[in-house]
Amino acid sequence: MDLSLERRAWTLVYVCLGVIEGGTAAVMVRALFVGAAPGMLVDVVLAMVSAAPAWSNLASLVFARRVQGQPKVGFLQSLLLAMTVSVAALALLPASGAGLLLFLVLYGFARVVWCGVDTVRAVLWSANYPRRLRARITGRIAVNTSIALATGGLVLGWLLERGELWYRAWILVAAVCGLAGTIAFRRFRVRNEETLLAAERARLDEGASFSLGGVRELLARDASFRRYMYAMSLFGAGNLMLTPVLIVCFDEVLHLPSFWQIAITTAIPVLVIPFAIQPWASYLDRHHVVAFRSVHGWVLVTAAGLLAAAILLRASFLVWPGAVLMGISLAAGNLGWSLGHNDFAPRGEETRYMALHVTLTGLRGLLAPPMVVATYYALEYLRAGMGRWALVLPLALIAAGAREFTAMNRQRTMDDLLREKR
Repeated sequence: MDLSLERRAWTLVYVCLGVIEGGTAAVMVRALFVGAAPGMLVDVVLAMVSAAPAWSNLASLVFARRVQGQPKVGFLQSLLLAMTVSVAALALLPASGAGLLLFLVLYGFARVVWCGVDTVRAVLWSANYPRRLRARITGRIAVNTSIALATGGLVLGWLLERGELWYRAWILVAAVCGLAGTIAFRRFRVRNEETLLAAERARLDEGASFSLGGVRELLARDASFRRYMYAMSLFGAGNLMLTPVLIVCFDEVLHLPSFWQIAITTAIPVLVIPFAIQPWASYLDRHHVVAFRSVHGWVLVTAAGLLAAAILLRASFLVWPGAVLMGISLAAGNLGWSLGHNDFAPRGEETRYMALHVTLTGLRGLLAPPMVVATYYALEYLRAGMGRWALVLPLALIAAGAREFTAMNRQRTMDDLLREKR
């Protein structure tokens, strides 16, 4: 496969994806529908939109099963086309209660389809690039896509302040970019695809299952992974709660324009990832994921603390270091989410361990963001202006998760020392 062609194709696709990136789309919900629908309904939709990259993962097993034994490029193109059409349709929605609900449906569909793209793309990269080069190659692609994602979001945020015609036009332009990237995949090939497809079909014939029936017993059988998932549940729930309540408070407390909201929640963190990911990758290569998370956890605590302090103290200047640290944390989180389960899974069990991790992530994405929005409105009901203190909830959960990772790492270090003494 031509790497330069692949980089260009994914860059075009990511311009389109920039419209439906969680933080960007959440800001768009507030900008377009506040006043056109009940406030709490707007913010519940905002919460669901911001967490869609998490809850859409619930579909990953379905896509993994569906693509088994099927030609990969054609399947990938069909998914990208469906996502592009959904994004284009967002430009046509009215600013009304019905438009808000249609936004959630179209956006949710686009994110679920993107989950399928991620699933198929992983197979494609695994087939086309050797293990020793894969991380570096995908890292090069990530530089382009990060810039495209951030730039697309910033343009949309700027145009949201310029009038209805302009932001609608940009959504259509982004969709056309996505279509161009989709068409470019016609020239792509998968190395030794027939051999790959034959092996996948053989596994299906042997009874390989992608159901969740047997995954739950992993929690009962593997105590270390169970504790890791408990820590991830605290840490991840807090992280997923953070973005929606930040956007509400950026609007209601700091009164930041849409452009700056997207810059803080999406553009700056995404642009930091290419610079931060290599040091994190080197650290993870040398350490168990529990040690990795024990460091990463406190980086996110610091980032979330700065952003919360910016709102609670009305000290706007704190959002900028908070956004940069959030990007550093996001780089670590992407690596830990994709690779961390491998430090627990026995050979041959990696898929089931990841399936459990993905499922729990999806459940957190469904439950945690609406919970923090409900907390915000409950506090506002008790006393006007109290809602911003809902930020304490995600901060406390993130800190509890980081503390659990640290305790796990300390216990693991002690166990290693005891084994050496024996």
